[in-house]
Parts: sequence; C-alpha cells; structure tokens
Amino acid sequence: MNNYESSSRTLAGSPSIWQLLLVVLILVAGPASAAAEVAEEGARTKGSFNILFENDILDVGASDRHYTNGLLFSYQTGENRVWSWLDGWARRHYFPDPDVRLRAGLAVGHNLYTPEDISTPELVVDDRPYAAWLHVDLSLVGQTDDLLRTLQLSFGIVGPAAKGEEFQKWVHQIIDSPEPMGWDNQLNNELTLMLVFEQKWRNIHSPGFLSGLGLDVDLSPHGSMALGNVFTYGGVGGTVRLGQGLEKDFGPPRIQPAPPGSGFCAPVGGFGWYLFGGLDGRLMLHNIFLDGNTFSDSHSVEKNLLVGDLVGGVAVTGLGTRLGFTYVVRSPEFKGQSGADRFGSLAMSFHF
Repeated sequence: MNNYESSSRTLAGSPSIWQLLLVVLILVAGPASAAAEVAEEGARTKGSFNILFENDILDVGASDRHYTNGLLFSYQTGENRVWSWLDGWARRHYFPDPDVRLRAGLAVGHNLYTPEDISTPELVVDDRPYAAWLHVDLSLVGQTDDLLRTLQLSFGIVGPAAKGEEFQKWVHQIIDSPEPMGWDNQLNNELTLMLVFEQKWRNIHSPGFLSGLGLDVDLSPHGSMALGNVFTYGGVGGTVRLGQGLEKDFGPPRIQPAPPGSGFCAPVGGFGWYLFGGLDGRLMLHNIFLDGNTFSDSHSVEKNLLVGDLVGGVAVTGLGTRLGFTYVVRSPEFKGQSGADRFGSLAMSFHF
C-alpha cells in the first residue's frame, strides 16, 4: 500500500454508500411526485428531467486528461411545485419577490479526474491526482422574468467508494481505449459537503436590425459562490445569446464548477434556438481534486487561484425538449499544467 492510501479505503466496494443514495432519492423524489399530482395542470407546471454529459472526447483534438468525464442526472419540479413549508420559507427569506416562481431540484452526479499520463502505475508527482466524486444535489430555484437564483446543497463522497477506477476501466474496455493504470494513487475516501449559490440576470432585447430578422439578443451577467470541502470559490462572468425563444430558459445547465444555466426550459412558445458565448472567472480558494484530501495525507499539486472558462455553443428547443452543446476552454488549474483544458458538454432536457 502506498503512502497516499489510508485505512478509509476499506470503504471501497461497500454497498452502504449506494444504498444511502437510493434512500435519499426515494425520500426526496417521493413527496415531489405526490405534490406534482395535485398541482394545477398546464404547460408551466411540467417538471424537467436533464441528462448532462461532459467529456474531453467531445473535443476536436480529443485527449484523456484532467477533468475527463462528468455525468449528471437531474430533475426539477414545475413552477411552484414545492412543499408548502419550503415555499413559505423561500418567499419570506430567500426570494421575497411576489412574482417569483419556485422549483425544487434533485440531482445525482459522477465526476472523474486523471493526470495526463494514465499509462503508468507510478505516482505522477507533477500532475493532478486520480479522483472520482459521487454526489447528490438538492436545490431550490427561484425565477422571475429577468432573474434566476439557485441555492444548492451537495453531499457525497470522493475516493475509491465513488467507483471511479471501475467506471473508467469499464468505459475504456467498451471503446477500446488504453487501460488507466494509476488508480492506486487516487484520493482517499472522504465524505463531501458543499453549499452553492448562483444568480443570473436575463436582459432580452430586440434591436431594430435584429427584430427585422426575427431575432433577439440576451446579455446575461452572473455571479456564483461555493463553500465546502469539494470546492470553495467565488465567480463572476457573463453570457451573450442570439436567436429565437430566449425567454424559454437561462441557458443550458452545466456541471460544477461552471457558469450557471437553468435545469428547466419552459415547454411553451413552439420551436426556438440560439447561439451563445460567454466568460466565467473564479477565485478558487479550495479544490479537493488539486489540494488533496482534507483530513488525510494524499497526493496534491499547487493550484492556480484564478481559473477562467471560455464557452460557446448552441441550444435548440421544441416539442417539450431542449438539446444544448457547450464547448469549453478552461485555463490551467495548477502550476506546471501543460496548456488549457478543452472539453464538450452535452445537455438534454425533457418535460413530463
């Protein structure tokens, strides 16, 4: 056993983590489904189910390094389909605007991180650690015509119990890629807790020269904060959208840390589409996937405090669905990193 493994690795393979996540899903999704049955009918009361897939294989010059894969399955209720006690608290303390529409959300996600060289079983001391993160996110979303506010509580586990080694080897076997050899050097098991706050403004305009073409433009600044033993950061940025049907959403959703989007898309108004581009800058005070484990000794690298994302993409909406693709260029996250990272994000949303 190498110097970076700890006794906590005995948790690997234990079914208790997976059983706990299943129980949480049942407890949270059950009441939400029951509330949905008694909610008023109408297009805007439909819930949204989202599938997010982020991977460097979606890059034109596909590589297999650093943030190498992200999966997120999420559900958001329709407008004002939340528990009465949560609705009352939110309207008093979180979003007192009388026109706010509230949604509750539940998500399950899995992220993978590796160094650039996955062919060696030895520790790559000057590159980021192997790591996997399995997490459940509970969120409260408040929306008006021009503002989106999200409060999210995330909890889960980093380490062998997150099954990153098994998942990546299984995928590489299917797609006939080289077997990753260095997972013995991954981060140790550690329970994670994180609170995330995001806010995005929407300013849709129809200038004369665009109105004649049937197009709108949206200028959307945003801000975000996260506090926890996974990420602790503050971020600001902005997005520009150009197209039709911009009022349906606030942009495609993304996996943390990233510029915020909306996990819903209003199933009204027919077909829509838009092109978008944006910037996001973060002051990254803590990143467990670079800083290493919080409570045990593990491999780590010196992170960069300032990290930026340059994003661009396209989204299409219609027939109660949304399909969005985002291309991301992320500035180096740690000292000595060989260039920026590039990956794609594919988001699919369905209403029911």
